[in-house]
Parts: sequence; structure tokens; C-alpha cells
Amino acid sequence: MTDQHRADYMTCAGNDTVPTPNIDRVAERGVRFENAYCPYPVSLASRSALLTSLYAHTTGAINNDGLLDWRYRSVADHFAENGYLTGLVGKMHFNDAHNHGFHYYLSINDWLVYLGPRVQTYANEIANHPLNKNYFFNRVKDIGAGFPDVDVWHEDSPWEGTVERRDFDTVVSRMDAEHHLDMFLARESVRFLERYREQPFFLVTSFMKPHTPFFPPREWAEKYPIEDMELPEIGDISGYPKHIQARIRRHLQISKRRRRAAMAGYLGNLAFVDHCVGKVLDGLEELGLAENTIVVYTSDHGEMQGDHGLFQKFCLFDPAVKVPLIVAHPGSIPRGRVTDALTEYIGLYPTLSDLAGLPRPTARPLVPFEDAPDRLGAASFADLARNPDAKGPEAVFSEYALRSRNPRYMVRTRRWKYIHNQGGSCHELYDLENDPGEFKNRIHDSECRDIARDHRDRLFAWYDPKSNPYTPLNQPEKASSGG
Repeated sequence: MTDQHRADYMTCAGNDTVPTPNIDRVAERGVRFENAYCPYPVSLASRSALLTSLYAHTTGAINNDGLLDWRYRSVADHFAENGYLTGLVGKMHFNDAHNHGFHYYLSINDWLVYLGPRVQTYANEIANHPLNKNYFFNRVKDIGAGFPDVDVWHEDSPWEGTVERRDFDTVVSRMDAEHHLDMFLARESVRFLERYREQPFFLVTSFMKPHTPFFPPREWAEKYPIEDMELPEIGDISGYPKHIQARIRRHLQISKRRRRAAMAGYLGNLAFVDHCVGKVLDGLEELGLAENTIVVYTSDHGEMQGDHGLFQKFCLFDPAVKVPLIVAHPGSIPRGRVTDALTEYIGLYPTLSDLAGLPRPTARPLVPFEDAPDRLGAASFADLARNPDAKGPEAVFSEYALRSRNPRYMVRTRRWKYIHNQGGSCHELYDLENDPGEFKNRIHDSECRDIARDHRDRLFAWYDPKSNPYTPLNQPEKASSGG
């Protein structure tokens, strides 16, 4: 698993912007899902949903500073209960010390100990975010980048006032490749495989890149010079909701040099993390485990990478909510196939259970509590993995900003995407067949009125925005005290 990998940035997906030979190795051995969607374009929310197969509106694990209630049963709990040793090596954005079913947990905090004095270099890189030149430099605390992944500082970072400012003449890291987090995680994952190869295991290797810091090791950074980056054309933004227009304008206020640096650093990061994925696959093969192991490659959300003038995620355009998803297993899953069926990647939990021949998982919590869900939020897509020509579901869903005054909800069908902006200036409707770049919002087109209504009804049947207890929009106003 990687962090913030845009789904179309893979050579196996027909895009050679960044060659991904090692991720392609998984695709050659299995099925790639080219229309896989994450449930929420933010790390903690998406990862919590992936672990539990429950949406953020169910668990309340929403913002990056939030928590997943330990009582929810996770995919790791399920595999542990069925005789597997469960391991997590890397990032999962827990924000606390609960392991959520993983017996073996080697975290980013362990890497920081490994770094020793070299941690100053990482602090410098965390501080120098090309898209936010002051916030991270002043605070030296990026909860999205896991410094550290268990928040032991609570408020102020001890690195404030100790870091150096970069001018972005280059995005080359000043740390050798072998000491980067992702190489450390690859080595430790292979060590796990070596140590526990004789027993059933469920291992998640969760890399940080291509997420910030956008400072890849020299060999990979130099493949993507800043001056070679071309900022995408933005087009007419007048049809978008006002909150999207405002965010585009904010991003356009960032200097072109910094935006190009973000693009270059992201591409170098992706090339490097593909190299690290290869190290894990090499270990699996050298230990003779490849033929009897289900291998999955995915990421928690995508990256806008300048499309529409936007960067990072935090929206429901396809580059932010589509994710790479590949499932391989010799013998039970066909090789080198692609399915264009719609897929909810949070169905991975029941899918892996199905492929491993385990009992069907339930939403039963570890400890009973009020309002605990009675079913999982997504179904298994194991049948699609076995038969990529199958039709798949009629629709997939995503959501964002549930705690804000403008919660957003998305339904995607084969042709159309409808976004309901509760509290926003307008809703959105995109014809993905004729407008895959989502440039023209057709919500006000008279010929699309029935399509918009039908998709709105489908969305509300999935989840009624008025049921969201986290937004101030659905909370009673406090009565004034009078005078």
C-alpha cells in the first residue's frame, strides 16, 4: 500500500509519466481494477474504512487528527481470529497506540529511532512543503506525513525553530536512499517474511510515498527536473461550486516554481516507492512464497497533480478519489487482466476473506456498543477478481468534509458522477463518458434534469446527508440567552 498514488500514474494503466515496473509485476500476475474508488479522499478516513469496510459516516473516523474506535472489528482482527499472524509495517494513521488487530506492528516511530541524528534531515523536509511555505515550516508538524504517526507531542513540535528553509531550486533529498522511510519499510517487511514464512500471515506493508515530503533520493529526483514540469491548463471554472473555485484560486496564488516543485517531487517519490515495492516482491519470490500468497497493491486516495489548478486530494474529482487496485493470486485469479467494473476498494476486507477461504466477516464489534453497525458497508468483489468480465455493481460512493458546513457526497455510475454539496452553492453532474476530465458541470442542463434527480435519489438511498451527525448543518442551533 502506498499513500496518495494517483490511479492513472502507472505504466500498466497505459501512462508512462512515471514508469512503474514493479507495480506492473503485480498487474502481470493478476487483475487490475481500473475504476476503483476510495470512500473518502483523506488518509485517516480512507484507511479506517479500508480496515473495517465501514464508511466514515458510520465510524466517525473522518479528519486526519481523528481516531478509529478500537471496538470496530478490522480485517486484521478477522484474519487473527482465523489463525493468521497479522503484521503492519509502516503507516496506517492510527494516531494512537491501538493496533486494531495487528499482532506485529512496526511503525514510523520505529524508523525515527533508527534514523538517530539523521532525523534532523527529515524534520527539514517535513518543514519545507512546496504548497504551504509557512504553516509546516513554522509548526514542523504534518499529521498527514506521520511525524510521528502516534502523536506524542499533542500540541507543539519540539522541532519548531530548528529547521532550515529550502528555496526549491531542487527537490533532491539530502538523505541517502537506504535511510528513507520506504526503503526501511521494505527491508523490515522482507525480515517479517523471512521470520514468519512457515505460518499463515496477513501482512500490510504501508509506504509513505508518493505523499509529502516531496524530496525523493537523488537518483529518482533527478529523473524529474523542476524546470521540465508543465502545469496543466485549467479551463473554465465558472460552472464549479464556489468552494471549488475558491480553492483553485488559492492554489493559483502559489508561485509557479513551487507548484512545479510539488509536481516534480511527487513524480520522483512515485518512482522511488515503486523501487521499494520491488524489494518486497523480490523477497516474496526469493523465499518461495509468491505462488501461495495473495498479493494486493493499492493506495488510500489519489492526487490532483495540478488538474483544474488543484493539488493534493480533498475533493471528489476522479484524480483524488480513484485509486490503483490490483489483486493477484496464482491459480485462483487470472493473469494480466483488467476489469472496468466499478469497484469500492473498501470491499477489500471481505474480498480477501473470500479469496483465503475464511468465514464471511461481519460488522460485529469486538465489544458491543450502542449504534454499532449490523453489516459491512461494502461487499466482496472476489467474483470480479475471478471473472474480470463480470458486470460489477451499478454504483460506487464516496464522501468528504463530513464535519464541515459543506459536506460533500458522491455517487458514480457507469456514465455519470453526481456530487451533492450540502450547504454549497450548487451540486455537480459530470458525463464521464464524454467528459472524463470533469470540466463541464451539467447540473443546470435541462436535458440532464432527470439524470441528476435519479442519481440524487440513488445517493440518498445509500446515505441521507441529513443523517450526518458531524456537520453543524444538522445540529440544532443553540438558543440565544436573550437580554
